[in-house]
Amino acid sequence: MIIDTTELDGYLQAVLDAGVPGVVALSAGPDGRREQAAGVADVRTQARMTTASRFPIASVTKTFVATVVLQLVAEGALDLDGRAPGLDATVRQLLNHTSGLADAYTMQELIELRPDRTPRALAAITLGKPRLFPPGEGWSYSGSNYVMLGLLVEDVTGSSVRQALAERIFEPLGLTASDLPDALPNEIARGYLPPDNPVVPGTGPGLVDVTDIGATKYAGGGMVSTADEVARFLRALMRGELLPPALQAELLRTVASDWDESDAYGLGIEEITAIAAVGSPCGRAWGHLGFDLGHTTIALSSESGDRQAVVLFAMHPITQETWDTMARLAWACYCGLSPETRPAPGDRPPSQA
Repeated sequence: MIIDTTELDGYLQAVLDAGVPGVVALSAGPDGRREQAAGVADVRTQARMTTASRFPIASVTKTFVATVVLQLVAEGALDLDGRAPGLDATVRQLLNHTSGLADAYTMQELIELRPDRTPRALAAITLGKPRLFPPGEGWSYSGSNYVMLGLLVEDVTGSSVRQALAERIFEPLGLTASDLPDALPNEIARGYLPPDNPVVPGTGPGLVDVTDIGATKYAGGGMVSTADEVARFLRALMRGELLPPALQAELLRTVASDWDESDAYGLGIEEITAIAAVGSPCGRAWGHLGFDLGHTTIALSSESGDRQAVVLFAMHPITQETWDTMARLAWACYCGLSPETRPAPGDRPPSQA
């Protein structure tokens, strides 16, 4: 079952009450589909958020890029367990964050230094840093892995990652609002932090608009899309419409992720049974979370592809209370269950298909 309109309204209002200025939520399953927006897309103009609002989806980009990489593996252009050119890590190790590569910059450095962030500049900085561990001997989430994969896609295809995504995913699936732009388009939902945030503190009582701080994050997190189009992509991916069976199995072959965001990490996709301190009432989901400085994306799908939940928030969660409220909305959209069935904070049900 999917969440009913009255329930969804309640969860959306709880998110707004927690200080998030705008949100889009989509719940889709065998029993139907429900999508609603609440709040504003721009605090200054008070433009209303709509279900068609485009958002930066940050690290959810990685699932799209991983799909392109696996398509190239299927075509024989790349070797999943072969060394990536110029690196001592394999393509698989880049995809599942076991390469040992460090991030080129911390978030604070990106904000304060505003460095040159071209992909090749980022790659050079990354390769100049000490390895976190030998390839295959640990796990550490690093956007640098996907910078390397983006450059690899470009070297193999002779075209940009943007073009590869368009030709292989966006156009075949009819995703007209999805893109990997060189710079954020003007019409996206603005992103915010509360004034007392520790990263970009405000000078007054109002929310801090941080949309334009930082450049696009290329293949590691630079996409813009809508809730509907992310859900359509996940449905096609999990139903096996984008990859052959052998590589579909590799996509979901996980390693322990050793962090709070997920239980395990596949090839550009996370296995998730809890978000923040809120456990899933209906078993595991597959998907990815994305955190831009002022935006949050939660994108979930069942392994069979029969249901999806995508929730886009115009704020990065700073407090645990806000994050838990976001998580409750996401699980309600995914599981379609009434508030009486919500798990207590901290509950983590056994993983199930």
